[in-house]
Amino acid sequence: MREKLASLLQLQTLDAKVRELDASAKALPARLDPLRRDLAKLSGMLEIERQKLSETAQWRKQQQEQMERENELLRSAKNKLSASKNSKEYTAASREVDHKRKSISDRETELKKVNEATASSQVALDARGKDVEALQAQLAADEQAMAAQVAELAANLEETKKERDAARLVVDAGLLKTYDTLTAKRGFAVASVVKGVCQGCHMGLPPQLNNILARMLSIETCPRCGRLVYRKELLEKKDEPSAEAPPADAAASE
Repeated sequence: MREKLASLLQLQTLDAKVRELDASAKALPARLDPLRRDLAKLSGMLEIERQKLSETAQWRKQQQEQMERENELLRSAKNKLSASKNSKEYTAASREVDHKRKSISDRETELKKVNEATASSQVALDARGKDVEALQAQLAADEQAMAAQVAELAANLEETKKERDAARLVVDAGLLKTYDTLTAKRGFAVASVVKGVCQGCHMGLPPQLNNILARMLSIETCPRCGRLVYRKELLEKKDEPSAEAPPADAAASE
């Protein structure tokens, strides 16, 4: 009976390790999700700022073209002023010259402000671009390192599955069926009993059942959770336990 219990516990240990390795392999790539989200957010902001700068550059080009046209009109107005034949023509040409000069001056002032803002934005854009490049490099390095970890986990998982499959062949067919049913239902099938308490559901066992477990002649189930139970301290003993029931006083103290 000791061997049957040992084979069950070995199988349960390997099953738990398979689940742990499988969960780790699936969860590992998600650890980089925060970095991926940061990179996506920063890249999006960078693209928006680039688009704004592009629109500003287009606007600045249009304003410069307009200034060139206004300078042409100013030169024309000056020519009219020079060619004035009377005070009326002079006054009209003078007003036109003043108007064009003011228009050009206002446009130059606006362009100066835009150029200063654009220069500042370009500095911030260059810095953000470097941040994006740094995050991209970090993500690439982390993904490479993680790929190695995932590969190692996959290899360990495959090896553990082989050990688990081999362990299943050792378990009695009837016990294996019960084990699989309990594992699917309870998460784990075999629970130790410590000081008369099932470690699966943490409920005390009936004294009679506890005495039966002490003989180690059969594998019993917990009446509350249904798990296969065993006396931990007896299984850990190196020598075979006695088939006889323990003395009454010993049973009462257990």
